Amino acid sequence: MALRAKAAGRYILAVAAAIVLPASIVAAASIAHPAGHSASQHAVRVTAGPARGASGGGPQPGPVMRPASVAPRGAFNRILSARQAASAAQACAGYATYAGWTNNASSDELVTASAICVAESGGQPTVYYCNPTGQDGYYPPVNCSGMYDRGLWQIDNQAWTTITDTCAFAAKCNADGAYTISQRGASFSPWATYTSGVYNNYLAAAQAAVRALHGGTVPSGVAGVCLSRVRYARNAAAVTSTCGSGAGRQQWRIAGRAIRDGRYCLAVASAGKAAAVDLRPCNRSTYQQWTALGNGLLRNALGGRCLRDPGSTLTPGTPVNVGSCIMAASRVWWLP
Repeated sequence: MALRAKAAGRYILAVAAAIVLPASIVAAASIAHPAGHSASQHAVRVTAGPARGASGGGPQPGPVMRPASVAPRGAFNRILSARQAASAAQACAGYATYAGWTNNASSDELVTASAICVAESGGQPTVYYCNPTGQDGYYPPVNCSGMYDRGLWQIDNQAWTTITDTCAFAAKCNADGAYTISQRGASFSPWATYTSGVYNNYLAAAQAAVRALHGGTVPSGVAGVCLSRVRYARNAAAVTSTCGSGAGRQQWRIAGRAIRDGRYCLAVASAGKAAAVDLRPCNRSTYQQWTALGNGLLRNALGGRCLRDPGSTLTPGTPVNVGSCIMAASRVWWLP
């Protein structure tokens, strides 16, 4: 893909590293898992920021956190065939990129998240795993008394009570919830198939699915920030938004050197040093052409300036513009 950024590392502001989630979700309360379940043998942890792992490029352990799932081999307790894995990875990668995980070559967040989804659910959004019985089922209803894992990323119903069944069994909402649980891409340790290593079986399928993507979110180098727009209209301002919010306004399609939203394209208003960025009808003009420089920077063909978040903050609705092409978190953007 002409615009895909292949960066040596992810640049994240120190102030954004400590992601603050709702207290009802993040509180590290102890969840009682049956002693015989292998997932209960793992010390489940998360980090405050991404770091490359020994395999799969995933972030590594950090502060104690509740598990997202409990079955170390996923809902089906089996390894999928190559054909099944490929089909599941296509679905998982699509939802993972729309939730906000980054297509960052150095940490493979999007690939790892997709592989975990395949391992957890086989890409089936309505499957659940009943922990007391060890049996799988499909929603609706849930025939399980006690703890059960739900949907694509098998989100535990007791550990994450704020994520309802209605949300957990809806693919997009499940992906958004999983992205939040991962502390916006900072850790995959809450998932049993990650700590058990089973997700490694699906990395190749996930990598192929990610390479085939043509759209999704455009996350910033500032953790948890995604490129968005105030509305779908001509001259609508491009702004920042919170990744994983479920907002349709943060979905983009990459077409050659254009970043599209339907019939509109991301464009600079002028060749000025700090020109505004908004939506314009796609016409292949130079002000709508963007080049990924290979380090996460996106340079516009008109004036040679790079896309930036001038506020460098997590504040949604901040208008983006262009500036000098220097390495800074506010100028790094990961394309799907």
